[in-house]
Amino acid sequence: MNDEKRTLNEHAVSPVVGVMLMLVVTIIIAAVVSAFSGGLTSDTEKAPSASIDVRFMKDDGGMGPAYVETKMVFEHLSGDSIPTKNLNLITYYTLPNGTILKHTQTPSSESSDLYGYGTFTRVPFINDMSFGYSGNNPDKDFGNYTFKTGDILSSGSDIGTSAILGFDVTDDTYEFKSGSVVDVKILHTPSGKYILDKEVIVP
Repeated sequence: MNDEKRTLNEHAVSPVVGVMLMLVVTIIIAAVVSAFSGGLTSDTEKAPSASIDVRFMKDDGGMGPAYVETKMVFEHLSGDSIPTKNLNLITYYTLPNGTILKHTQTPSSESSDLYGYGTFTRVPFINDMSFGYSGNNPDKDFGNYTFKTGDILSSGSDIGTSAILGFDVTDDTYEFKSGSVVDVKILHTPSGKYILDKEVIVP
């Protein structure tokens, strides 16, 4: 009789032990996954907080109406200083037929001969003469300076604006003119966050 009770008790204990072991294993796995996920999250860089404006402007460089060009200007109004090596400029322009042209200007994009002098600049360059003149001057090239409060960046000319937008703004095919709209975004690449997203109208 005692042997029968002992056998029944042993059979009853086995499933309980099994369930307990599975529970412990599940808890351990959950803890490992949680720790791993936490490590990944902490490695992600936080997006900078900055107020930035972007606009198009007409400029003749003091040479008269026949020399008017469309420049693209970025201004850092306030907030964090941002190394431009961490930024991508992304633009969207819709053609009259509905086709959307997307272009990304990066710190490794090609430089442009903005004024036809045979000197090259990656736009937008920093419009600060303490860096010297643009053109064969890496210090002024996009990707090589830090964008901070009070700084103004410029495309410099129609050629520079074309480089940022990814098409020739002087080509009538694209109908880039007064009233045209460009969606401009600035992507902070380490965090994957946009720090600017604005529709800009050509004056």
